[in-house]
Amino acid sequence: MKLILFRGRPGTGKTLLSGLLSAQLNLPVIRKDDIYDGLSTLNPDHQQRNSATHHILYAVLKSNAPTTSTLLLDFPFQFDDDIAKLKNWCIENNVELKSIVVTCSDEELWASRFNKRAENPAPNQLITDFKLLKQRYGEMQLRPGPLELLIDTVNNSSDNIKNIIAFITK
Repeated sequence: MKLILFRGRPGTGKTLLSGLLSAQLNLPVIRKDDIYDGLSTLNPDHQQRNSATHHILYAVLKSNAPTTSTLLLDFPFQFDDDIAKLKNWCIENNVELKSIVVTCSDEELWASRFNKRAENPAPNQLITDFKLLKQRYGEMQLRPGPLELLIDTVNNSSDNIKNIIAFITK
């Protein structure tokens, strides 16, 4: 199996880019937000929903690991421990991982996009104010690790998709 991961801070454009790539290459997307939001009616506790979301992800990945399929993942994996766990899981299960770190270097543009969430937030959108997001995370720009592609959504989406396709096909 091959996993193409879109990871990064909230509101950077992971969902937009994974959706565009999915449409162009006809690949399925597993989104953390879809799983988390589905669980929101069953459990009001954020930590429990978040934990369950990750357990479900790994169960789905395990079921598909022996296949030759390609799956897109739209999961933040913002913290070093979380991305290290996924990378190790992929190695242990002989799964190819192509990881794309999505960021937005223009904080004014990012804040404008992000603050629109306050108009109609989904259950997973616990923070809807960019200032609060900055307080929560401190360092806003995730740094790509070795063998990861950095995509900045201030750039044109079609150019970003071309760069992503070049990265995942090499």
